Amino acid sequence: MPLGRILKCLIMNNKITIVTPSLNQAQFLEQTIESVLSQGGDFYIDYIITDGGSVDGSLDIIKKYDFLLKENKYPIGCRGIEFRWWSKPDKGQTNALNNGFRVGTGDICAWINSDDWYEPGVFQIIINKFRENPIIDLIYGNTFDVFGDKKRRGEASQSDFEKNLQEGCQISQQAAFFTRKSLERAGFLNESFSYCMDYDLWMKILKNGKVLFVNADLANFRLWPESKTCSMQKKFKEEENIIRKKYGGSIINPGVIHRLRYRIPGIDIVKKHCPRGYRFCKNIIYRVINLWRYK
Repeated sequence: MPLGRILKCLIMNNKITIVTPSLNQAQFLEQTIESVLSQGGDFYIDYIITDGGSVDGSLDIIKKYDFLLKENKYPIGCRGIEFRWWSKPDKGQTNALNNGFRVGTGDICAWINSDDWYEPGVFQIIINKFRENPIIDLIYGNTFDVFGDKKRRGEASQSDFEKNLQEGCQISQQAAFFTRKSLERAGFLNESFSYCMDYDLWMKILKNGKVLFVNADLANFRLWPESKTCSMQKKFKEEENIIRKKYGGSIINPGVIHRLRYRIPGIDIVKKHCPRGYRFCKNIIYRVINLWRYK
């Protein structure tokens, strides 16, 4: 390994900063918190919950874990946990995330929303991959889409700037981890975005950075009627359009094609039994819609 990479591995503080923005989601919050604090391995956790002023019992849950950690009554499986939280009005989710990241101390960063959760053993996988690949700026993996008691494994593969532009966002936020240096170079999250702030961040990182896909199941993305993803589809499309225009993407929203695929009867059977044909048709469709791009 070149000397520069060795030095970068030694300098890395082996700490992961995780931020959870939260507002009145007590019914899911405990599962989210447990999925972070229960991670075990050779690393430190810097966990920050930025609550926007919940009044539904969320604070009782947060205070419970604060107490357990301060009294050494929580079974810690990693090298150490720093747990911080506050509850006060903010300017929305993106602002809450930036507030958390700005006080974070980990060289590796990520966020998990208060209705999503990590799979066990994820942080060690990510730490190991960053140690093995110190020039990488962003690492991501597979995510399960969760509908009530049903799970569906989301599509993910190695991607780059152009693929994320041509086919829409290819990186699930729940399963993405990035270096603090790449976050700072990107100028943190763009607070003009309330729905696609993650997509914009990936594009800023990917434009000049390096990305690695890990074929592992890292997180769970809960889809429920009141979630932003399900209830604010129009807003997501509007921000996707702004981002594609910003980076010179397709005038036609590729996300529409992506969502349409799930509504085609038998598409999962085709994907399973004829993967080459499926990929060929998909690539042709995306190439066609990318004939018309923003300048």
